Amino acid sequence: MGVLIGGLVGALLGLGLLNVMALIARNRGNPCDTLSFSSTDDVIGKIDAWAKSNGYRLVPADNGIRRYQKGYNFLTAPMFLDVIRNGDQYTLKSYVQINGFVVKGDIALTASGFLVKLPRAMAKKTHNVLRAELGQPLLP
Repeated sequence: MGVLIGGLVGALLGLGLLNVMALIARNRGNPCDTLSFSSTDDVIGKIDAWAKSNGYRLVPADNGIRRYQKGYNFLTAPMFLDVIRNGDQYTLKSYVQINGFVVKGDIALTASGFLVKLPRAMAKKTHNVLRAELGQPLLP
């Protein structure tokens, strides 16, 4: 019985901490890294190939955004790439999401601090592979 209560208290404390981290991320004012550029190349085809080779999948999004996600919020925070296309103009938004189930917060891959440091570093590495392939500046 004591182990069950201890487990329940630990789970509640963990959930509380996750929500605090999501709230911190939400209020940082740095929700994503944004890159805008023009290209007549098959940018979407290159992004689709990059996504497939790096474990990202296309997920539903609003307003004509192509959203690629890696991870399911289990053990690591999910990593995202949003692609917005307007003719030959493209905007890429890279971020990691902290989902506390009550509060969600997005944080840029280049943000400083300890919040979701490992998922940000992993995403930054793969997003820089894409940026290099597209001939665009790398994330610092």
